[in-house]
Amino acid sequence: MSAEKKPRKHRHKRHYTFMVISGDSDGSTKRLHLNHFKTQVLAYTAFALALAIICYIIYSAITISNLRAIEDQQRAQIDELTTASSTLEASNDELETKVQQLSAALNQRLEDEQISAEEAETLAVPTGFPLTGTASLTPAVDDPNETKVTKLTEDNKDSATGNPIVLLESAAGNSVIASGSGTILTVTTDAKFGNIVTIDHGNGYVSIYRNSGDPLVTEGSQIDKGDIIFVITDDNTTLGYQIQQNEQYIDPEELIEING
Repeated sequence: MSAEKKPRKHRHKRHYTFMVISGDSDGSTKRLHLNHFKTQVLAYTAFALALAIICYIIYSAITISNLRAIEDQQRAQIDELTTASSTLEASNDELETKVQQLSAALNQRLEDEQISAEEAETLAVPTGFPLTGTASLTPAVDDPNETKVTKLTEDNKDSATGNPIVLLESAAGNSVIASGSGTILTVTTDAKFGNIVTIDHGNGYVSIYRNSGDPLVTEGSQIDKGDIIFVITDDNTTLGYQIQQNEQYIDPEELIEING
């Protein structure tokens, strides 16, 4: 047989039947007949839908994973910030403690400086006794026009003129000392006593020490209350002591603190 006369094979069209069985008591059934094309469309649609669902599930899983990672990162940052906050609070407490300590130290220093200033101010007032040891005191006046000072007595105390001065008689071995702290203003000779030393106390007071001994201080030097100015020997037992306040002579007895 020739090739032309061979019988042709016929393709049979495929048909699919879907049966839907009702749950009713009558047991009725329904049939849905789909040809090959419709079946393929249905299959591809179902595949696409399944693929979309799978992609959505995967996407959701990735999103959830990313959100969890972000949440973990945020928690880590919160923990880190909490730790940093605790550290800063501890540092702040420590700084506050240091500030309080420094403030207390500063206040104490200011208080000490104020006390020191008050003490220095007190020491600068010439209230001290200008001699070590004991001495006899005689009030007198010093007239610059006279060659000697005039001792005051009951007879002349109302008529004698001159600047107030006290004469202090002491024994050898004692010393003439500064009655207050200050600066040595002058060290010079004195016609009536031999030598004269004046101390400027910086508060309007000037104390004056007149004695025939050798001065142990120099002009311009600082001197503290109680520092030695002259050493008393048998040749210089008399001290003439005066005080000026605001350039005016005052009675030294008004200011001298005499103990005993």
